[in-house]
Amino acid sequence: MDVTNFFSIASQQNRWLGVRQSVIAQNIAHVNTPGYKALDVEPFEAVLNATGLKMQKTQASHLSPASGTGSDAQTQEESQWAVLHSGNSVSLEEQLFKASEVTGQYSRNTGVMKVFHRMLLASTKG
Repeated sequence: MDVTNFFSIASQQNRWLGVRQSVIAQNIAHVNTPGYKALDVEPFEAVLNATGLKMQKTQASHLSPASGTGSDAQTQEESQWAVLHSGNSVSLEEQLFKASEVTGQYSRNTGVMKVFHRMLLASTKG
């Protein structure tokens, strides 16, 4: 993966996080709207898989993504959030949990980008 590709993927993930945050804010705004169904965006992994980028094993000691070792491939999430009598499926707790996830992912993404940028600057200074 070259440098521009890394920054491009990180930038795409930040845009995706922005879209997800706006969808979550829209869900929270409609928490009392009868019949409103909560929305969410497609996971970033699905968007990334659509680009054709694949993980590569460059050393024998790396974990293989296909082996499932160290992954949570067996984990399945079930929606346990209730639908109200009015037909509204927005759970304020669920939306706040998702907003917290977005904040954490954004912080982690920008932290990695800052470290990578500092590393590039240090390597060019010599």
